Amino acid sequence: MDEDFAAQRIKKLSLFEAVKNALFSSKKNKHKTLVDQFAYPIGGTGMVYDKMKTFIEQNGGKVLCSTPVKKVDAGENGATSIELMSGEVIPFDHIISSMPITHLVRNLPNVPTDVISAATDLKFRNTILVYLKVEGVDVFPDNWLYVHANDLQMGRITNFCNWVPEINQDEKSTIVVLEYWSYNEDEIWNSTDEELVTLGKKELRATGLIKDLEISQGHIIKIPKCYPVYGKGYKEPLQKVESYLSTINNLSVIGRYGSFKYNNQDHSILMGLLAADNIVNNQNHNLWEINTDYETYQETSTITASGLSVEE
Repeated sequence: MDEDFAAQRIKKLSLFEAVKNALFSSKKNKHKTLVDQFAYPIGGTGMVYDKMKTFIEQNGGKVLCSTPVKKVDAGENGATSIELMSGEVIPFDHIISSMPITHLVRNLPNVPTDVISAATDLKFRNTILVYLKVEGVDVFPDNWLYVHANDLQMGRITNFCNWVPEINQDEKSTIVVLEYWSYNEDEIWNSTDEELVTLGKKELRATGLIKDLEISQGHIIKIPKCYPVYGKGYKEPLQKVESYLSTINNLSVIGRYGSFKYNNQDHSILMGLLAADNIVNNQNHNLWEINTDYETYQETSTITASGLSVEE
């Protein structure tokens, strides 16, 4: 792996800081990687995106869901339209793309062969989410746990009740999700939902976290290409792709998929806001730099009983 993977995820956390935090924890010496409070929407993060959709529609815009895009059309005048998988072509003054950067480049017209080759060198990893309904409450106290056991395939367990209790809507059960990471060719990615639920039940039981509580239901969601892989030397092909895309007028790429950055949700939303500022107010924000500045970071607010208090 490239060193950028660690740099972006732990924000220059040192062993000294980790020990200092463990022994003398306080807000003043708390490293960003070690924060123990999060502002989380009561109904889940989907509330944020539903609100965005409502705002757009109330202001005359359209939000088309389940409408896959085949390609962006670009020529001498820059990006001018998108073509849907249905064949419909829709013109735009400016296009903001959050599709996987590899898909964008592969389907643009007249892309130089060296740029296509560079995009091919960029790899994504998939996530499988195994949702399990456990018949019990207060199952374990953490909101998530990373799993490093050699005899388990899952990488992380999340307990949604411990983000905000309201999300459970007074149910006397607990929804947990197990995460499995894979490539397209891996056997687990091609397993059936039934096989994955069976695997998830077996592995959750093996952790000992739920003791003898019943697992009554399971549900599977597969998310392709959700993790950019920071393989050693990835910067060189990415820079070639960035440089080429930057020459296309009226095209902005954002998000984890679009910019091939290990973004959190806050970074991706910030990219969208700055892209809009570029278009509406003729600003010149460099969207490629979001989440590459390890000193200045989005998480600069304090959580209070009434919500977020932004630090000056």
